[in-house]
Amino acid sequence: MSYSLASKESPDLTAEPIHVLVVDDDTQWASLIATDIEHEAEQIDVTVTGSARECLETFQDHDDIDCLISDYQMPGQTGIELLEQIRERHPRLPFLLVTSQGSETVAARAIEAGVSDYLVKEFGDEQVTKFLDKIRRAVTHYRLQEALEASEQRYRTVTEQSRDAIAILRYEQVLFCNERLIELTGREREALTAESIVETSIYPDDRGQIRDVLDRLYETDEQPQLHETRIERPDGTIRHCEYTGTKVDHHDEPAILVSIRDVTQRKQRERELQWERDLNRTIQETLVESRSRERLEQTVTDQLQQHGYALAWVAEQDGDVVVPRTVGGDRRYIEALDRGVADCGMNSEPAVWAAKTGETRFLQNFADRPTTDWTELASGYNYHSGAALPLVYDNISYGVLAVYHEQPGRFDATEQRLLEELAETIAFAIHSQETQGALAADETVAVTIQLQRGYYLIDLARDGVFENGASVAGTVLIDDDTAIQYVEVGSDPDDSIQDALAAHPDVQEVSIISEETQGRLEVTVSGQPPEARLAAQGVVVNTTSVEAGGATITFELQSKEEVRSTVQPLEDRFGTVAVQSVIERDQQSEDSRRQVGTDTLTEKQLAALKAAYYHDYFNQPRGSSATAIAESLDVSHSTFLRH
Repeated sequence: MSYSLASKESPDLTAEPIHVLVVDDDTQWASLIATDIEHEAEQIDVTVTGSARECLETFQDHDDIDCLISDYQMPGQTGIELLEQIRERHPRLPFLLVTSQGSETVAARAIEAGVSDYLVKEFGDEQVTKFLDKIRRAVTHYRLQEALEASEQRYRTVTEQSRDAIAILRYEQVLFCNERLIELTGREREALTAESIVETSIYPDDRGQIRDVLDRLYETDEQPQLHETRIERPDGTIRHCEYTGTKVDHHDEPAILVSIRDVTQRKQRERELQWERDLNRTIQETLVESRSRERLEQTVTDQLQQHGYALAWVAEQDGDVVVPRTVGGDRRYIEALDRGVADCGMNSEPAVWAAKTGETRFLQNFADRPTTDWTELASGYNYHSGAALPLVYDNISYGVLAVYHEQPGRFDATEQRLLEELAETIAFAIHSQETQGALAADETVAVTIQLQRGYYLIDLARDGVFENGASVAGTVLIDDDTAIQYVEVGSDPDDSIQDALAAHPDVQEVSIISEETQGRLEVTVSGQPPEARLAAQGVVVNTTSVEAGGATITFELQSKEEVRSTVQPLEDRFGTVAVQSVIERDQQSEDSRRQVGTDTLTEKQLAALKAAYYHDYFNQPRGSSATAIAESLDVSHSTFLRH
C-alpha cells in the first residue's frame, strides 16, 4: 500500500534526529569518522563501539538505533556474522558494511546476508560525504517502511471495524479488501483478487453503469458521490448496495478507493411500505366503491393477486366442504383441491385448516411439510408458500382469506401483520354490510377508521395506562396548535393515569372533570389530535375508542367521494389509516339530528357550547361552574356566558 493513501506528499523522514552505531576494532578511525559525520550533520548522533560483543551490549541498552555501521574484519567475529545476529531481532534495520579493501567475494556475501549498503574504508572529505549519503538513504527507506507498515496497520484496523465493505481497485482488479466485502459478495479473498470484480460480483444489468463511474473517477478528480448497484452472490441472491468512490495513489499508481454499504434491508422495507400503502389505499377505495359483499370480496382478491400474490381466494365452509366465494388468479388449483374438512389435520391445506379451526396459519415453505396430495398439487402449480386467515368479527365467522406465493419464505413479520389487519378490516366490512345494509343508500356516510400510531392516547394504551381502554367524548379546538379533549377512562381516574397523561410530550395540562363511572378528564393537547384534524375539515366526529391495538374513530361525511380526501391528511400525519367501514345512512339518524341548530354558531360559540356540554354544565346539578369552564378555555367568565 502506498504511503500516499494517508498523505499526498511523503514527509522528509531524515529531518528527525538519527542515531548511528559504529562498530570497528580500529577505534581511532571510528572516532574520527564519527566526529566528521556529526560535524557535517547536526541531526546525526554517533556512538562508537570497538567489538561485536560491545555492539550487542549497546543494542540492549538503546532502542533508538536507526543505523548500524560495521567493519567487516574484526577479531573474533566478522561484520557479516554480526549482521546475522542483528537480523534475528531487527530484520529491516539499516546495516552498512565497511572494509579496508574492495573484494567481490566480500560484496557478494554482504549482499546475500542482507546488508543495506557496502563501503570501502577511505580517508578524506569525500568519504564523509559518501557515508552521509548512504546513512540518509538507508534511514529514509527504513523509516518509510516502518511508517507504511504502521499506516497500513491502522488503515486495516479501521477498515475491518467499518460496517461498510471497502476495496481498493485498479480498474476492475481488487488490490485490497476488508472482510466485510468478502461477507457481502460471498466470495473468498483469492477469488475476489483473481478476476474482475465487476464481472464476478456485480449484477449483469448494473455492470455498464459501474464501469462508467470507475472510468470517470480515473479521468477526473470529482468529489465522492453516492451511487447504487446490486451485487449478485454465488448462490444467486441479490444484495442492494450504495457506494462511493474516490481516486487515490496505491504504490505510486492511480487506484480507486470504494466504500460499499449493504442497504438490502432498507430497500426491502421501503418496498414493503410502498406495497402496504398501495394495497391499503386500494382496499380503502374498494370499501368505498363496493356495493355488495360479493363485489367487495372479488375486488379484494383481485387486488391481492395484482399486488404480487400468485393466488388469492375467499372461502367459507358449507357443511363438510370449503367452497370458494371469490378467486383472484388461476382457479384450477382450488378446483382440483380436496376441500373436505372431515379428515382435516395439522398437515392439511392451510385454507381448509383455517376454515375448520378458525386459526391463522402461515406456511413459509410447503416443501418442509410432509408430502401429501395438496403439497404435490401446490408444487405442480408452482405455489411454495401460503397463508390462511379467518375472517372474524364480533365472534362471527365470515369465511377465510387465503393467499399463495411462488417463492418460499416470503411471509416476513411486516407482511404477516398487514394480512392480519386486512383480514380484520374485511371481516368488519362484511359485518357492516350484512348487519346494517352498508353501501346501499344515497344519504350521509358514516366512516370508521383505525389508527395505530402517532396519537398520544395510543401510546398510553400500549403502555397499559388504561385498564379498561379509553374513549374521547369530545374535542374542542382552541387554536391551530392546541385542542382540549374530554377523555373517559371507564373507571376512577387515579393519580397514575393523570401522571402518565401529564408526562406525555403532547400533553400540556390534565384535570379531572368527573370521578363517576366513566371517569372523565380534561386534557389540553399540543398539536392537532386526529379528531381536531377532522374537525378542522368540517367533519363531524361521533366516537373514538382507544385500546392497545389502536384508536377506532367513527365520523360522518356528506358523500362517499369525500372519504379519500378526508383520510389522506390523517395518513400524512399519523401513518397508515385503515378504513374499516363506509356506511351510507339516513341523514335524520340520531347522530345526524344532534347537529341540528349549530350551523349558525361561530367557532368560539361552538367551542364554548361543546365545553359546557362535556363539563355537564347543563345537568342538574351542574357538573362544573361557568368560571371553571371559562378558565379551561382561557376566556373570561363573562365571555363564556356571552358565547
